[in-house]
Amino acid sequence: MADNNNNNNETWTRIRKFIAGYVSGACLVLAGHPFDTIKVRMQSEGSASKRFNGVVDCVLKTVKHEGIRGLYKGMGAPLAMTGGINSILFGTQFNIVSEFVKSRGGIPGTDKPTLQETMKAAIISGAFISIFVTPMEGVKARLQVQYNDTKGGMNNNSNYYKGPIDCARKVYHNVGMSTGIYRGWLTVTFSRMCNFAYFGSYFYISNALVTMVNGKDNNNMKNKPLPAWAAVTAGGTAGCCYWLTCYPIDVVKNKLMAQSDAKPIYKSTSDCIKQIWKQEGYRGFFVGFSPCLIRSFPANGRYKIYLDVFFYLLLCLLCTNPWNLFLTKMMYSHISISTAAAFLGFEIAMRFLPD
Repeated sequence: MADNNNNNNETWTRIRKFIAGYVSGACLVLAGHPFDTIKVRMQSEGSASKRFNGVVDCVLKTVKHEGIRGLYKGMGAPLAMTGGINSILFGTQFNIVSEFVKSRGGIPGTDKPTLQETMKAAIISGAFISIFVTPMEGVKARLQVQYNDTKGGMNNNSNYYKGPIDCARKVYHNVGMSTGIYRGWLTVTFSRMCNFAYFGSYFYISNALVTMVNGKDNNNMKNKPLPAWAAVTAGGTAGCCYWLTCYPIDVVKNKLMAQSDAKPIYKSTSDCIKQIWKQEGYRGFFVGFSPCLIRSFPANGRYKIYLDVFFYLLLCLLCTNPWNLFLTKMMYSHISISTAAAFLGFEIAMRFLPD
């Protein structure tokens, strides 16, 4: 009977992780898609863009010519799929970590994984999840760069794709699976393998925050979910760490995916990298990457970064002129707020789901 109860508890624990992962994905999309649209547009245009003069100009022109809905172009695919994908990601991450804990004689759910085990599991789960992410990312990017003109070929014609399903159907019909639906798979794989920074930093920061709040006596807190403010802080900072590791490859990914299917500019991933370097230099790999992110890291003070992110998020909530804040902190917000929302959604779901 005891063995059956343990098996049932372990099964329910995994189901809870999958459900919480789905909620996390939905929160991520709802909070971060407008920021992602601006990021993708800036990346696909490049640092020498004739269409936009910067992040603020991109936001203003998008809203002016396409309305607020322009910021939400391409949201259908990630909104429908990111919840499931994040569910698979968090579930896979948990299962792999559990196997690592078992392999050293530990008990999953009772014995905590090490930082190294968390990061190794994240690399494996990230590579696996790219199978599901790549089609969604490709559809999203194509829809996001449909402007109200016909510059750049059929992908940029705002009337060419009617929605995510129509986009996937036309891409498959016109250019096939490997060069269409799965174009840029290699870049997605490397990008998602950078989840080691995402999960690893969250693991480290959340433990540090628990230590800060409770001192060295953490025994009563180790199996409880983080307080909401700590989840937001750890999640936002983990997002910063993730983007610091993968942003250049993310630029390459979106350039490959958002280019015209009829007249592609880049022949391969390596060709895309060479062209970016030749035409734009190193700056081309950081288009749309706000210097606010770099300035958020402290010159000294071990825990100041956690407080910086936390108080900045509070400022976003309390600011009397959020539109100006949105413009001036655009990419920082994309990196921190959406990721924090994902982790906060995960933590809230875990709180409401019974143990």
